[in-house]
Amino acid sequence: MRLGYSWLAFGLCLFLHLNGNLDLAQAANILGIFPFHYGSPYLVVRPLIQALVDRGHNVTLITPEGMPPNIKGVRHIRVPKINRRMQEMTDTDLILGFLSNKWIESILAARLYYNMCQDILSENAVQRMLNDKGEHFDLIFMDASNLDALYGLVEYYNATLIGLTYIGVNWYTEELAGNRAPSIYEPISQNGYSRGSSILSRIYNWAHINEERLLVQLIILPAQLRVFKRFFGYSEQKFYDLRNRFSVILVNNHFSVGRVRSNVPNLIEVGGLHLSESPEPCDKELKKFMDEAENGVIYFSMGMDIMVKFLPENLQQTLVKSFAHVKQRSVWKNEFYNMPNKSENIYMIEKTPQRDVLAHPKVRLFITNGGLLSVMEAVDSGVPMLGLPIFFDQFGNLKWVQLAGMAEVLDISNLSADTLTNTIRELIENPKYTLRAKKMSKTFKDRPMSPLDTAVWWTEYALRNRNVSRMRLNMEEIPLIQYYGLDSILTSSVRFGLVALSVLYLIYSLFLKNRIVQR
Repeated sequence: MRLGYSWLAFGLCLFLHLNGNLDLAQAANILGIFPFHYGSPYLVVRPLIQALVDRGHNVTLITPEGMPPNIKGVRHIRVPKINRRMQEMTDTDLILGFLSNKWIESILAARLYYNMCQDILSENAVQRMLNDKGEHFDLIFMDASNLDALYGLVEYYNATLIGLTYIGVNWYTEELAGNRAPSIYEPISQNGYSRGSSILSRIYNWAHINEERLLVQLIILPAQLRVFKRFFGYSEQKFYDLRNRFSVILVNNHFSVGRVRSNVPNLIEVGGLHLSESPEPCDKELKKFMDEAENGVIYFSMGMDIMVKFLPENLQQTLVKSFAHVKQRSVWKNEFYNMPNKSENIYMIEKTPQRDVLAHPKVRLFITNGGLLSVMEAVDSGVPMLGLPIFFDQFGNLKWVQLAGMAEVLDISNLSADTLTNTIRELIENPKYTLRAKKMSKTFKDRPMSPLDTAVWWTEYALRNRNVSRMRLNMEEIPLIQYYGLDSILTSSVRFGLVALSVLYLIYSLFLKNRIVQR
């Protein structure tokens, strides 16, 4: 009998030893804060949150009213003030200021992030959570953007901090990850950014990004600091220290659809995370329309959040005219079912099951504004693209797939029906675009782990390993001159200068001596 108990005890100890790391990560209390008031970011957030709940974690989400729809097993705290403020911006066309210039954009962004943080922290349900002494969080998830005032929650709960971005990487994300190395390729704002490759363009872009750094320091961070002090009462030094607390930042990026870059260890690429969920299927009518397309299908969408009514009337008619002049059928995400001059080969649908449409074997081309999720879905399905970027990261997203040879990009503000039609025909009839799109699709999918499994693993890694010093670059320990190797460059320059001066002195001495001899 004793022998049986001994074997049972041994087996239990062995089980606990083998599963100790996993158990440490399970049943963690996780707080996620995502104040977006549009749908696409939640396509990235939702599958990860659902996966964490399925693995036994207790998740609380702070989001606007109705976004995302309730996730089973998640405690939702809604902040309706965010909805009202965003509606006010839309009603007054204030959001168009983001397209004017970088300074106005920064002022509006500072106001937007200030209001978001203030609305979240002043929400009654959030205040009850903060005042509940029994409430505790092991990990806090939030967007790695300008929500700096919310980092006070990390100190308040002594929690691990993880970032999750639904867009690609920019210099600000790098800075939060601990890498302040400069880049001329990854601005926050595309307003005024040059997409040329000349030396002058690179110098201009270096100035552009340093101007952004100045705007963050002078406008955005001071506003965040005021909210931080008001709600938490911590010092200014604590505010800036907490910006270095990110353990891991999960970025919706993959090297196959962007610039190859040298990531620091805690910057983890999970591009395609939203593709882990099953796609919404096409209805019978739409499927029949595509199945019967003898010459293939063109799919046109400006994304989840841009409605056709916001496009100028002349642009709408340019699109209608161009689609009528090609032999392919067109599926157009469009809230207007009856447009003037619409031909029979155009199928209009208000809400498109985009992933299922792109996966259809008859789809030959995707015309898109270049949102990152749409670009990834086209790459995943191996469909060539025609880009019509409007703002934000869309220009950069399309630039990289254009360089990869699976897309072309046109200026939507100066678009004629002839140019659009000719470009469509080139992309469909020239087989190089399809071949490169299929090749890029294979590269995008070829990974040791799925994006969702990668995100879950690193989340639980951060829970198991709270000491971030081995993953983060600590810039304060490395003098700026040494970090960029300026000491070596300076030493070499001095040596070269001394040698050059010596040679010049010898040449001058010999020349002067010859002049004296000749006289």
